[in-house]
Amino acid sequence: MPKFKFIAIDESGRERRGMIEASSRSQADKQIRNYGMTPARVTPARIESTDTSSESGEGTRVKPMKKPLYFGSAVNKKALAEFTRKLATLLQAGLTLLRSLEVLVDQEKNPVFRWILIQICDSIQSGSTFSDALSKFPKEFDFLFVNMARAGEASGMLEVSLARLALYLEKTERMKARLAAAMTYPSVVMGISTLIVIGLLIFVVPSFEETFVDQLGPAAMPLLTVYVLGVSEYLLENWYVVFGSVVGFVILSRIFGKTPVGRSFFDWLKLRFLGFGELFTKIYVVRFCRTLGTLIESEVPILEALRITREGCGNVHVSGAVDKVRRKVTDGEGIASTLTSTRIFPTMVSSMIEVGEETGDLPDMLNQVADVYDEEVENSIASLTSIVQPLMIVLLAIVVVLIVLALFLPFVEIIRSLGAG
Repeated sequence: MPKFKFIAIDESGRERRGMIEASSRSQADKQIRNYGMTPARVTPARIESTDTSSESGEGTRVKPMKKPLYFGSAVNKKALAEFTRKLATLLQAGLTLLRSLEVLVDQEKNPVFRWILIQICDSIQSGSTFSDALSKFPKEFDFLFVNMARAGEASGMLEVSLARLALYLEKTERMKARLAAAMTYPSVVMGISTLIVIGLLIFVVPSFEETFVDQLGPAAMPLLTVYVLGVSEYLLENWYVVFGSVVGFVILSRIFGKTPVGRSFFDWLKLRFLGFGELFTKIYVVRFCRTLGTLIESEVPILEALRITREGCGNVHVSGAVDKVRRKVTDGEGIASTLTSTRIFPTMVSSMIEVGEETGDLPDMLNQVADVYDEEVENSIASLTSIVQPLMIVLLAIVVVLIVLALFLPFVEIIRSLGAG
């Protein structure tokens, strides 16, 4: 059993120091409070790193390593969900937090994430809480992750809080994977279609231009052929302008999207764009309900839970609606009535949340709403995919037919003129 040094304040206000055995830091806090004292500082007792300590089950097992050079986040969300699930499982099996992290360090193959886990272990051994150690790496462990860990520490049920967080991350990643899979086929079709059309205009159409001009002359050329030849000639002579315009448009769109006005505009399009607005609304409903439900279930205060949920919405207009809900809740109003007034969340969401508030089972109701709309998102993706794919094929067919007609019509005119001659 690991030992913890503590500094606590007794009922008379005097400072008490000592050492206590407990399975985890949160359990040590509980024992100290059971003794009628308020813990001020609880830190793991230092044990020298030796071969015997490795066999006994405590102490530092991980070797220090040099900080690797990396940019951005060291771990993707899928790997983070897997890490969280493993950590929750180890804690539920009775291992201490430090020992669980050491086991995961030994298993970790990503050198950057391994280094981060080693730093977290060192921080915990130095007396920091798990949540404080996580907060030093905001790119890997976001606001939600840190606060879920902090809530678990405060309640003494870190393993339960991490299990809920792992479930949340897994469901979120599954939804993202479905969206990515649904967009892959249309994107590939669009890319191939564009390449086919450009190839026809650059390599095929120009080879017929000289024949058409010699046989018919510019005046007798069919109008469709004139237009297609003009587009082909422009692409050949100004390909760098076309390419630069496309690249410039993409870059400027990204820069504009990072500005407050641009982000607000694009987020508004997501909610209102024909055919896709309903899908994005459902995605935001799932994100809102699952995040808020998970936080409340982990005993995070409602105002703090709403603040964390607002930061993770991913849409400025939805974040504004959640902030409005938070202000109304501060004034004593319910969540459901305020959601209705935002005109972003569907009426069914407000109705089910209202039932949850009245029955006192809001977290369960929020998770049910998230599950219902998760299925709705999947159905909407399937419907949109079944519509978009044929439309793209038809569009490609129309463009190719127009190009073929533009090349075929002059031959008809040439044959007709030869017959007349």
